[in-house]
Amino acid sequence: MYKIATWNVERPKKGTEKTALVMEKIEEINADILVLTESAVSMSLAELYPFSVHSLAYERTPEELWVSIFSKWKITKQIETFDNFRTACAVVETPFGKVIVFGTIIPYHQAGVSGVRYGCLGYKQWEYHEKDLHQQAKEWGRILEQEGLPILVMGDFNQSRYNNQGYGTEKVRQILSDYLSQLDLTCITECDLSSFLHIDPIKHKVRNNIEHICISNTFIRKVKGYQVGAWDHFTEQGKYMSDHNGVFVSFEM
Repeated sequence: MYKIATWNVERPKKGTEKTALVMEKIEEINADILVLTESAVSMSLAELYPFSVHSLAYERTPEELWVSIFSKWKITKQIETFDNFRTACAVVETPFGKVIVFGTIIPYHQAGVSGVRYGCLGYKQWEYHEKDLHQQAKEWGRILEQEGLPILVMGDFNQSRYNNQGYGTEKVRQILSDYLSQLDLTCITECDLSSFLHIDPIKHKVRNNIEHICISNTFIRKVKGYQVGAWDHFTEQGKYMSDHNGVFVSFEM
């Protein structure tokens, strides 16, 4: 049984209890390929993952890494992307053949509207998100054509996709759905995760999942069977590890 997973770890700081809890959870999940978003240089996972590639760090936050790809299997190549600061891409040599891993953060609803992360670019809510979906899908297609391998697109998509509810708009969900169909990909995490996720101890509701794993259908057809799962952004004792839950898929070949 193999496992791939992704988690937004909310910019961990070195030496904090929160970061220690994140590290413990990552060891517990024990994925073969792990994509972390909003990660940091302080996330040292070399003992568990001998291979890794990372997005470039912004000058204003040199300790932070928007995307990190960790693998127990050999990474044979890092692929340049259209935005090497908030996406990362690599070819991983797995026991079942080479695959492309594309880690990403798709901009949130206020990106380009206000704030320092993207700047005030005069966009309306969800406009940058929509624009980025077009750019990302074009990039996924380019890399698929260039490498001729199955692709795993993983990360913080900033849209919940189960039952067209929660964070996002019907328009941006449909844009992504159309591109996934064109590129022969399936978002396997747009499913009911309520059996895995629990009520937030402060917000008193279950989080809508916006972390996703999209996989080439050519790869899915080779899988004997798979199970999608998730974990909370807080511990059983109610201590916060992040502001995002994580997701995984376990499968047999």
